Amino acid sequence: MKFQAAILLPLCLTLSAWSQLTFTVPVVDKSDPASPLEISGTATFTEQIVANSVTAFSEFKINARNTSGKGIVLLLAYFDEMGPHGGTQHIIQIDYFFRRHIAPGDSFALARSSPGRRTSACCVNPLEPPTEPTADVRVHYVQFADSSSFGEDATAEDILATRSMILAALRRIDHASTKEQFLKFLAQRVQPEPADNFLEVVRYTEKNRGIAAARVQIHAALTAAEDHVASLRVVQDAER
Repeated sequence: MKFQAAILLPLCLTLSAWSQLTFTVPVVDKSDPASPLEISGTATFTEQIVANSVTAFSEFKINARNTSGKGIVLLLAYFDEMGPHGGTQHIIQIDYFFRRHIAPGDSFALARSSPGRRTSACCVNPLEPPTEPTADVRVHYVQFADSSSFGEDATAEDILATRSMILAALRRIDHASTKEQFLKFLAQRVQPEPADNFLEVVRYTEKNRGIAAARVQIHAALTAAEDHVASLRVVQDAER
């Protein structure tokens, strides 16, 4: 059941409270009713107003549970947080293709705010009442372990294309026969940029923990991906 609740704190504030305002609101799931995720959470907005300028802080914690009865490999969602004087849209992209999928019934963190995140804005009229804060999530796309999906495949076409580039790079690096070859392949940049960002995590591991740890990381990601590829192939063959 979707969580729809009222704002936890009233917005009827006096002028004297405008030096600092704090609001906590529930995260509202505005996905299609067929969404395979059950979502809950809260967002807290704190604003410090000096003259006609405002500095805003926000914290949010969004949790989700897989209610589909299928393993989830990929999900794409949008989170819109709107404080009393402005907001931000966050793109939530979680791809489990290179690790264990989200099993049916599993609960997990969908999104968390970074510590100390803040924004500043000028020219706020302190005599105008603040707008009502909101925090909304919309799940746009989910790919399941059996290759079926929720949402339009076109929504995730860039992510799916990036996978093939990562997979090819992982195979090349994993098959390196020498230390020098491994480091050479790992250092090679991959396009598009999101694919190279995946390898950047492994480069960080190699730099800080050594080649052995990086090899383990590469092999684990490759093994998980090959398992997903094999599972998808079985389903596709059965549908022919």
